[in-house]
Amino acid sequence: MPNQWSDDLAIGVEEIDAQHRELYATTALLRDAMRSRRLDRVPEVLEFLERYAVEHFATEERFMEAASYPDLPVHRTAHRDFVDGFLRHKSAFASGVRPSLVVDLSDWLGRWLGEHIRRMDGEMGRHLRARLPR
Repeated sequence: MPNQWSDDLAIGVEEIDAQHRELYATTALLRDAMRSRRLDRVPEVLEFLERYAVEHFATEERFMEAASYPDLPVHRTAHRDFVDGFLRHKSAFASGVRPSLVVDLSDWLGRWLGEHIRRMDGEMGRHLRARLPR
């Protein structure tokens, strides 16, 4: 799955959609670093992604709490699973940044984000749009 935002990923909650766009843009920096042979940039991108994912998930969970989203516990578990998976991928870079690791992480991020946003966040977005003031 390409690590590129497309409008079909929008859930209709602008703050969350803006964060999703930024997550996709930052994820794309991993491949850009590899293509430009600037692997020295990868650790900085990894640190940003780790911080940003936590902040983004907190934003989503705050919205879900405010809207009494019934699937919040399941969604929260998916967020924790992502962080765990990301940290496992990130730990592989401890012995050095290699193009194969960048590709593996980038592919995993693209798949996870696409599936999560389309399925879980899509359902969440429908609930939020129906329950929260515009």
